[in-house]
Amino acid sequence: MREGIYWAYMGRPFEVLPFLRGKLLAKIKSSNGSCKDKEMELERALKELEMLYKQISVSENVDEKQIREVLAYKQKFVQFLAFEEDL
Repeated sequence: MREGIYWAYMGRPFEVLPFLRGKLLAKIKSSNGSCKDKEMELERALKELEMLYKQISVSENVDEKQIREVLAYKQKFVQFLAFEEDL
């Protein structure tokens, strides 16, 4: 997540998202097969994160609020994966 902030600030907001998307989708599929609802929920969260990275990429500096917002997605993903492991 922090690396994503760095790449977004450097004007390249899409450097980390493909890797993150692949890892998270693979985890979902390995824990319970094809679960379209969870995949769609994950895609929605990733799109929101992508938009936040785009905002950061056009900012002159990264403020603390933006960092907290990105780290909140980290917590969302952790909770999402923890839920998947319980199934």
